[in-house]
Amino acid sequence: MEIITGVGRRRRWRPEQKLRILAELDEPGASVAEVARRHEISCGLVWQ
Repeated sequence: MEIITGVGRRRRWRPEQKLRILAELDEPGASVAEVARRHEISCGLVWQ
């Protein structure tokens, strides 16, 4: 068993990065789950 210690940091997203992630959802055949996984974020963050 591995125990991870330490304080995790919150990521800081620039507005350009957020818009680029959301723009990926406008592409044909894009799914929220796939885009979120690619950027290592929760699906819930994309919906917010």
